[in-house]
Amino acid sequence: MPPNPENKRAVSAARLQPVPDTGPRITGERLREGAADTALNAVGLLRDVWDDFKSSDRYFKYKAMVLVSWLALSVTSVGVACPSAAFRTNAMGARLVVAGDARSPIYMVKNDSTEPWQDVEVLVNGEYRSTAAQVDAQRDITLSPVILYNSAGERAPSDLRISEIVVQIGDEKVTVLEGGQPR
Repeated sequence: MPPNPENKRAVSAARLQPVPDTGPRITGERLREGAADTALNAVGLLRDVWDDFKSSDRYFKYKAMVLVSWLALSVTSVGVACPSAAFRTNAMGARLVVAGDARSPIYMVKNDSTEPWQDVEVLVNGEYRSTAAQVDAQRDITLSPVILYNSAGERAPSDLRISEIVVQIGDEKVTVLEGGQPR
């Protein structure tokens, strides 16, 4: 073989061997250390922000107060406009909607489910009933003394004060108004 004029070595192909895993492993101790470091860094950052805030001029503090007040009012407004009680549900998907004024409220039982209800019976104050063969999804039954009858077939009195509403579909029953309070 002639000598290599540029003095370069010839490299032969070799089979690759798997590289042994020598890197650090994630263990519970390392996770705890990382979490502790992150918590300490966050505390240090908050302390630095607080020190900067204390040393700032009063006009900046007024601006910060206005911003925090606006944020608190916004969050409160959203909380009042969207109360968590509106998101309550039951197995049937029955929801009570109360409209009108306090002297003469209007009660509606809404089918919030995706399926129609079949053979629906609404029992008011344990005595008066209203029935429907079907209530489609996202539809409601409006309750008034005109459509409520007792077991003898007599119409409910026009000045009826509704304090309890129970919706029954087949064997399932759901109370949506009890003691004058929605459930």
